[in-house]
Amino acid sequence: MAGLAAELILVDDGSAEPGTLEMLRRLEREGARLLQPRRNAGPATARNAGLAAATGAWIGFLDADDLWLPGRLTAVRQLMGQPGINWIGGRHQLFGGASEAATPPGVAAALNLPPDAIADGPALTRCLIANFWMHLGAMLVRRDLLVRAGGFAPGLYYAEDLLLMTKLSVLSPLHLVDHDSYGWRRAGGGLTGSPRRLGRDTLAMYRVGAAMPELMPFRRELRWARYAALKGLALNNLLAGRRAAALGLALEAWALDPREAGDFIRLLALWARPLKDVRAGAGRYSGAEIFVRGPAG
Repeated sequence: MAGLAAELILVDDGSAEPGTLEMLRRLEREGARLLQPRRNAGPATARNAGLAAATGAWIGFLDADDLWLPGRLTAVRQLMGQPGINWIGGRHQLFGGASEAATPPGVAAALNLPPDAIADGPALTRCLIANFWMHLGAMLVRRDLLVRAGGFAPGLYYAEDLLLMTKLSVLSPLHLVDHDSYGWRRAGGGLTGSPRRLGRDTLAMYRVGAAMPELMPFRRELRWARYAALKGLALNNLLAGRRAAALGLALEAWALDPREAGDFIRLLALWARPLKDVRAGAGRYSGAEIFVRGPAG
């Protein structure tokens, strides 16, 4: 990033590890700006604090356990200087465990576009609602566009980044670059693998999004995305040994669309099996990511 990034803003959302705190102080001594919002306020509030403090024309994001891949700013420098370009996105790689070095399909593949195309319109919005085709860290956005979008929805602990990207897609085309821009570490103790992910926090994005005027035309897509999220959450609760919670979430998904009785019956069949056999048949109920490896402690 040296020579290309104008400023580095560190937002400490209640770090407690001595090594992390020492690194923050060292970077602050080297010129980074350190912000400390209300303790453990969550990623949406923390990122909004960084956005409010930023002075540069372009904003990029980097979570503490992830990395910007080599050449990412060089790959987009020419686009950043062109008028009318407000939002640039690359691909991300997954790091950690079985997904090491994997490159998931990006927005271009999801929309059947060339890897360096322009994605826009309702098709882009529907794409982003349906799946996590681009990581927040793999994109760069003009600060004024982020401000127009209203930043991150305060209080969200999960999918606040997906909701922001969905709002951006209503406001501006996305210029795609054929470059692996971001490394996303999935292992460790972050929110991705936290037991908190078994709770209803993971569903709040769909309620918040459905109430936003700019996303009113996409309420049907948000409803179906919530249905899929409920099924995934039910499955992961079952895999964690939380049978009552799993059944309740599956019933809620069925109530959202009673026509999908077959899905609920498949969950009941899994629910009745020994826990060790559930994972083998998980895909017959939900295609969601399995993020629980065994019974919760």
